[in-house]
Amino acid sequence: MLQGSAPGKLILLGEHAVVYGHRALASPVSLNTKVQLEPFAGATHLGDSSIQDERLKQALALALPAHGWRVQIQTDLPIGRGMGSSAALTIALLRAADSITGQRSSFDELHARGFPIEALFHGNPSGLDHAVSALGSAVVYRKEQPPLPIKMPPHQVVVLDTGHAGDTKKLVAGVALRRPKIGPSLKRLGELVEESLSVLTDPKALGLLMNEAQTHLEMIGVSTPKIAELVQLARGAGALGVKLSGAGGGGIVLALTPQGPEQVLAAAAQRGIGAFACTLGKH
Repeated sequence: MLQGSAPGKLILLGEHAVVYGHRALASPVSLNTKVQLEPFAGATHLGDSSIQDERLKQALALALPAHGWRVQIQTDLPIGRGMGSSAALTIALLRAADSITGQRSSFDELHARGFPIEALFHGNPSGLDHAVSALGSAVVYRKEQPPLPIKMPPHQVVVLDTGHAGDTKKLVAGVALRRPKIGPSLKRLGELVEESLSVLTDPKALGLLMNEAQTHLEMIGVSTPKIAELVQLARGAGALGVKLSGAGGGGIVLALTPQGPEQVLAAAAQRGIGAFACTLGKH
């Protein structure tokens, strides 16, 4: 059986500021999507899949030969929560396609081939998500520039789910309408990325930057009462840094838990909140 796999991602710092020329910091996570191919005497088609999306057929058509394969897709990633599930699928499909011919595409090849597949899911993707999936390393990313891989030690985190997805397009538009009043907060969100690069091995210092970032994300109007509730819950359970990750307006909250995830997971379970542990910087 031929296969390809790729990790999802989380934005650690810099969301929304990246729209205005600042850099963002993103990392792969220890959750993956796997694509398996079985020879089949007929048209390539989707078999078993833990992802249900009508655009999958189009994605298969862009990545794989039109005939000869039955495709199985399995993922550990939550869908539509800003963790790069479509990007992981994209890179896993392209790696599965490579396994047919025995070739190994370079990062540049995977990144370029990934854009039209990611566009099926996101319209006009920045390239950040599938860059992280293809590289399998943390990156700092500035719009319209190549992603810069960086070394980051593994960090234990808990992801808490608000229970609904935010509308990224609407949220980005709302931030634009609130400028220039929120300009200082956007600038500070960008500065926090730069400051983080010297403390990536120090969870306490990194947590402080994450907490400050959450304050500014609230100030630019992309947090919600539910996000604030989850932030307070995780901090109360001992997380060193807690913030929304992604566009906001819903989605997920990221909690840095170097002492272990148990207390945060227990606090979330007690309140009936969906949460799971994973590792940043590892896949």
